[in-house]
Amino acid sequence: MRAPNRRQMYAEQTRADLTAAARKLFVVNGYADTSVEAVTGAAQVSKGTFYHHFPDKKAMFAELYTELIQQVAALVDTASEAIRATPDEPAMPAVSHLTHAFLRRTIDDPLHRELMAQAPSVLGEQYRQINDTIAQPPIERLLTVLAERGDLKPDVPVTTVARLLLSGLCEGNQIIAAVEDREEALTRTFRALALLMSGLAADAGSALG
Repeated sequence: MRAPNRRQMYAEQTRADLTAAARKLFVVNGYADTSVEAVTGAAQVSKGTFYHHFPDKKAMFAELYTELIQQVAALVDTASEAIRATPDEPAMPAVSHLTHAFLRRTIDDPLHRELMAQAPSVLGEQYRQINDTIAQPPIERLLTVLAERGDLKPDVPVTTVARLLLSGLCEGNQIIAAVEDREEALTRTFRALALLMSGLAADAGSALG
């Protein structure tokens, strides 16, 4: 494979500088109050350079949100692989940990919190498209692994349940992000999702808790 030339390396670094600036500004100021000029000023490049890499500010936000959802999807797939590789171990504690870890990011990771909170209004229908194509399939794979192990009730509609769980997780982010006492909101939201998952578990005693 041919190594990237100096021009390619410069272009990649410039794009990285733009996205790094946008991440900070979207967290501090929000999407609506972050201008292209603010991003280019923070990245120390021209507006022309910005538009060479991105057609508009929304496209940049969509790229950042897509990267975030890809990270979440990777966590789900890792959990699925770990559960599949340990058939003698109970699966629901791992699912519980995964659910809590996702919700915990809303408190611990400002970028996660703000991108998740802003994405529905910023991206509109594209928000659902990204979730449906990137985040939902790993959740379906996780549910399939659980079903194959006998951890779910028979005939659970995997695709429908995956979509509902994804919506619940995203809404959980909104609930936690919107209040002052986020720790208390995390506890309530995690408990609510645990109760929902308990209806799917083959053994109620093995559900999230």
